[in-house]
Amino acid sequence: MRILVAALGAPGHAFPLVPLARALHDAGHDVTFATGPDLEPVIATSGVPTTAVGRPATEAFREVMIGRGLTERPSDQEVMREVASEVFGAVLPRSVAGDLVPRLREQPPDVVVAEVGDPGAALAARVLGVPCVLHSFGRRPSPVAPMSVTVPARLATVAAELAVPLAEGDALGHAYLDLCPPSLQEPDSVAHLAGLTELPLRPVAWNPPTPFAPRRLTGRPWVLLTLGTSFGEAGVLRTALDGLSALDVDVLVAAGSVDAGELAGLERRGVQVESFVPQADLLRGAVDGVAAPPALVVHHGGSGTTLACAGAGVPQVLLPQGADQFSNAQAVTTVGAGVQLRGDEVTGEAVTAAVTALLGGGRELAAARALAAEVAALPAPDEVAARVERWAVPGQPAI
Repeated sequence: MRILVAALGAPGHAFPLVPLARALHDAGHDVTFATGPDLEPVIATSGVPTTAVGRPATEAFREVMIGRGLTERPSDQEVMREVASEVFGAVLPRSVAGDLVPRLREQPPDVVVAEVGDPGAALAARVLGVPCVLHSFGRRPSPVAPMSVTVPARLATVAAELAVPLAEGDALGHAYLDLCPPSLQEPDSVAHLAGLTELPLRPVAWNPPTPFAPRRLTGRPWVLLTLGTSFGEAGVLRTALDGLSALDVDVLVAAGSVDAGELAGLERRGVQVESFVPQADLLRGAVDGVAAPPALVVHHGGSGTTLACAGAGVPQVLLPQGADQFSNAQAVTTVGAGVQLRGDEVTGEAVTAAVTALLGGGRELAAARALAAEVAALPAPDEVAARVERWAVPGQPAI
């Protein structure tokens, strides 16, 4: 089969699709991974053929913010949601569909696998009459979440420009590949309301080849500290590191969207700061010179990191900053696999207390391990890829 896999050009959106894309490619299918121009070279390291489509997300955000008279990321969550709604519901879908439609006309795929945050790819499939399967990157969105309410209206405008019918509640696909273990799932979700055929798929963390050497780790139990690639703030990282420094642990800081130079002065024996780390490999314990996975992870609650920790059976301290991170943090704490600190709760003392409690093992560690067993029971990417002829075609039994 000729298969187009598509995702927005951001690690949290695209990386979760790489394992299935590789499995389909390894099974002999003609697979192309379409993503944003900034991320396309990174995804290419997976060995799957790639193509760049659409605009960089950073450029789209900058354009919308300038259009609203904003010179920096707004601190007001309502304003930020409006900006994000325009970016994800109009600017990026219009750009992606504009690039993909002529390409798919020249060489139509048998199916498009579109990341749920990339409706432009799903619209392009609809224009060409190609079946489309949606691929999650985390929990299903709640139908009452602000983005679930505002994005569809903007997307309807783009669909009309493409002369594509888009009824209310139309998810632009016939099936949904669900990466989220049931115990973390949003019970009342958009996917359910849209009546999609839901197919479970094990989340498998992936990272590109990333040079890494444990320059300052001493061999003690260690903690990974990260705020991801979109919402990081140096002040929050510094506060969390202050709390961790009171404990007998090594700390590896993945600065991500924060300039690592702002944190370089914090390096010392037992504290290492990097812009990016091979997070998936570290969680698997597959990095030379690092004897074991982290004892726990202090992070922002992004979907990719949350599910990677779930699969690794690692307890989590969550410091949500925006987007879906608050609901992810709540889901993890509800099942008992971690604790969350929000807003003014994030102090050095609170981080020390939270990490101390989790390092003691007990119920949080047991819950984290139960979550890992739940993830391991989901069908692996190669199992799902082996059944592609069934789930790729509307009306066929998926299993």
